[in-house]
Amino acid sequence: MGSNKIETLLERYFEGETSLEEEAVLRKYFNEEQNIPEAWIPYQQFFGYCEVAKKETYPSVSNRTKTSNRSWIFAAASIAVLLALQVGGVFDSKNAITEQQQAELAFQQFQIQMKTVSNHLNRGVQKVAYLDYWNDTTQKLIK
Repeated sequence: MGSNKIETLLERYFEGETSLEEEAVLRKYFNEEQNIPEAWIPYQQFFGYCEVAKKETYPSVSNRTKTSNRSWIFAAASIAVLLALQVGGVFDSKNAITEQQQAELAFQQFQIQMKTVSNHLNRGVQKVAYLDYWNDTTQKLIK
């Protein structure tokens, strides 16, 4: 294969414009060709690595290990959530009691204020009743 064609394919490859078939041509060229120019030796190593990486396999993990790891992860996550809720004060019963006590105290203060307002209104009603007496008396005199 001509070096001009390979050079063009390399330029297109690094620009991300090659098709899968053209990339296969490049891999085949760099894996099979013996007389590669000095400047292209790193490319030969790169494409050779891609072929080696395709053949590489990893040992399989048994289902039991996955299940036991998942159960440990689940347990750890549950504990972390519970600790976060505890630190956040969700389970703080003292906090709930103090909120209840604060609500009761506010209600008691409200009742005291309402009694005070009621006393003032009753005094005002008494004063108005006195005026009502004068009004009745003047109405009797006018008639």
